[in-house]
Amino acid sequence: MDKKLIKFLSTTEGTLSVIKKAPPSDDKFKKLIKKVIIDESKLIENVLLGEDMINAMKVGYKNAILGFLHSAEENNRFLIERASLSTFITHTTTAYYEALKNMDWHKLVDDGFIIRSGGEALTKIRKYTGIREVNATTIYFTGVPVCEKHLKWEKYAMSIHEIFSELGMKRNKKEIKCKYCKNDAKYFILAMPKASALIALACETVGKNSNSLLKIYANLSRILHPYGFTNLDKDIVFTIWARDLLMILSEINELLFPCNFKERRGSSNNRKSALQFLKDWKSRKNSTSNINGIG
Repeated sequence: MDKKLIKFLSTTEGTLSVIKKAPPSDDKFKKLIKKVIIDESKLIENVLLGEDMINAMKVGYKNAILGFLHSAEENNRFLIERASLSTFITHTTTAYYEALKNMDWHKLVDDGFIIRSGGEALTKIRKYTGIREVNATTIYFTGVPVCEKHLKWEKYAMSIHEIFSELGMKRNKKEIKCKYCKNDAKYFILAMPKASALIALACETVGKNSNSLLKIYANLSRILHPYGFTNLDKDIVFTIWARDLLMILSEINELLFPCNFKERRGSSNNRKSALQFLKDWKSRKNSTSNINGIG
């Protein structure tokens, strides 16, 4: 592999910090990334929302080949969102998947059922349970308390009695009031997490530090707005997109397959470089980590 490419792929700074240093990709590198996408597609094809993730990689590749950085990075961002949503639903409740399929998600958001940050959600869970565990039952505490009269979204609600019963806990003495009328609440209605909250909570469910993935996501958002970067050479665009993709794959594989990455989860803030991902990928395929042999 070209030395300039190797050097660029070894960086772990945010995309905006290194975007002007990106060298052009050659045909060998483009073919290599195509192989990675094929392998990753096989890995995630049976995962919830796996088809969406595979499509994001393929469409991102096509746009990067054409030099459309904005569109390519939009697909990288969608990849993060879908991997996070897959993990979040798998470790909480399929009611979120139903909200997605039924196209109720945006309606719930419009009605004010929103989780704005991971910290906000965890604070609510701790308030009622004393712990920060995110699971199929505690996730309801991140939603909105309502009385019988204001129970608009019954299929996305759980009774407060049932929640505490499922947790094997006695309801604390604090009264839980309906958001709309201040009468005693009988239910919690699920709230829909915004993207950053979704990433943070997905990571929380598998014990993974969310900082790296959140930083990557924030960088991608800034590429899309306000900068755009519409005048870059298409071979440089491919390099930038591919570096981001490989770093994202390193992160989301920990989300989707946490048992395979126990040693990297927890409090670590170390972001794995795109080059390191390729070394690990090469090692899995050929039992060697000699990156210079890739291609």
